[in-house]
Amino acid sequence: MGLGVILIFVSIIFILWGLFSRKQKNKLISNALLVVGTIALSISILLLTGIYDPYANHIK
Repeated sequence: MGLGVILIFVSIIFILWGLFSRKQKNKLISNALLVVGTIALSISILLLTGIYDPYANHIK
């Protein structure tokens, strides 16, 4: 759960940075930041909901 919380803040920063850089000329960097932010947000949601648990095999 700790990684999911950290990753959600990082993904929000990437998404906001991508939205603010869309106003400038370079669309490639803004699109890349938005894609990375969206992927990080989806991974953090999977970690927070417990659908993906990397430590499930170690706990018995």
